[in-house]
Amino acid sequence: MEESYIRYPMATVVPLLSILSITVCITPLILHAKNRNLPATSLICWTILLNVFNIINAFIWPTDDINSWWSGVGLCDIEVKLMVGSYVAFPGALVGIFRGLAVVLDTASTTLVPSQTQRWRKRIIELVFCVVIPSLAMITHIIWQKSRYLLFSISGCVNNFDESWVTFVLAYMWPPIICLIAAYYGCLVLIRMRKYRSDFSSILRSANSRMSKSGFLRLFFLASTMLVAILPTEIYVLYYDLTLSLPWHAYSWSAIHGPEWYVIQKFPTYGQVFFDRWTPIAAGYMLFIFFGFGRDATRIYHNFFWRIGLGHCFPMFAQPTDSTSSGSGSNSTTLVGSTISRAKLLFYWGKGTNSSGHDHSLSSQSDTGRKPEDRNRVHSRHRRGRGTSRRQWLPNFWSRSKNNARRDDETLLDLSQPSQTVCTSAWASTSQSRGSCELDAACSSGPNDGIKIKQVISQNSVVEV
Repeated sequence: MEESYIRYPMATVVPLLSILSITVCITPLILHAKNRNLPATSLICWTILLNVFNIINAFIWPTDDINSWWSGVGLCDIEVKLMVGSYVAFPGALVGIFRGLAVVLDTASTTLVPSQTQRWRKRIIELVFCVVIPSLAMITHIIWQKSRYLLFSISGCVNNFDESWVTFVLAYMWPPIICLIAAYYGCLVLIRMRKYRSDFSSILRSANSRMSKSGFLRLFFLASTMLVAILPTEIYVLYYDLTLSLPWHAYSWSAIHGPEWYVIQKFPTYGQVFFDRWTPIAAGYMLFIFFGFGRDATRIYHNFFWRIGLGHCFPMFAQPTDSTSSGSGSNSTTLVGSTISRAKLLFYWGKGTNSSGHDHSLSSQSDTGRKPEDRNRVHSRHRRGRGTSRRQWLPNFWSRSKNNARRDDETLLDLSQPSQTVCTSAWASTSQSRGSCELDAACSSGPNDGIKIKQVISQNSVVEV
């Protein structure tokens, strides 16, 4: 075999990287499809589709032996149409993502429940940038299509552009323009994030958004990273295409779609790959970096490994419970729910241990007649509660939640020992004069009755004429 006809390393590297890119895109696709995020779902679908083209083309045309190549009739006709749609679909998806994020942070038009008109407006704009504009680009492709397609080794099917002003109007100018629209919405999101940074989480909740703060930021940084990479690339491609097509000739449909239109030209590349073939590969890895390590993604991996039988070999892949496999309805896992519950319990006990001087006097009066060890236990409890206001909410509730049996042994007040009764009285009145609170330690009715609290509340109405 001649040296120029060997299988180049890129014919193996590109398909392998594309297969891995498709694999890591599955989890982000599931997450965004569940959240009904059309722009993000469209972006992932186009990424997967272009990676599939990379795999197919590299396997069919891996060498420079152009005489033995398949002509690609049918396959390349579909590929070049979809590639034309991807030129505007990628920036269009970024427009939809940035605009959706900007609407969430728009406090001037935030509503608890969006009206039907607002929902339809949002859907129509997303469909325009993600579906309608790519479809129009594919339909108008025939107007400036100089030939059916071109064939290159490893890269496969490539579009052929006519050197006229029609190509500039219908093809060259739109990707950079849509990228600039996406950049405008991206800057708007950045400005509103800075403006409302202190109320960011509250705005997300009030805007009836399906995403959390973490999901919002990840989606924003993903779109921003892609925009930073795509916008300079589109500007360079526009400059490169203009330098190759100038000077323009007069447009003629008959001259373009003559007998030569069906001639398929083939070119060797000597192991080189077009730079745009790396774009979907990099996009797939970026999607995984931003959305492949979240809690929801981890739950999907756990369910998958359990379903394929790894749960019998590895305890970490045990059968998921209902709380961890309930889908999008349970955004918080058991760990998060437990943490929130413990936080609520913490603040609840903090309020309960807010002792005042009154409580201290009560405890000191109720210590009369106690055993020394009981009084020491009570005083140790009060010493822990007499800290500053920032330390009053630090009871040892972690150990209490682990072992509930310790509650009986560490009872604050032992009711089995003789003690006294505390009587309190309170008055509520509309006048300026109020009754005072009385503490009577001589209300005990017996040595074995334990602690009793008697509360008398009365209200007197005073009518002033």
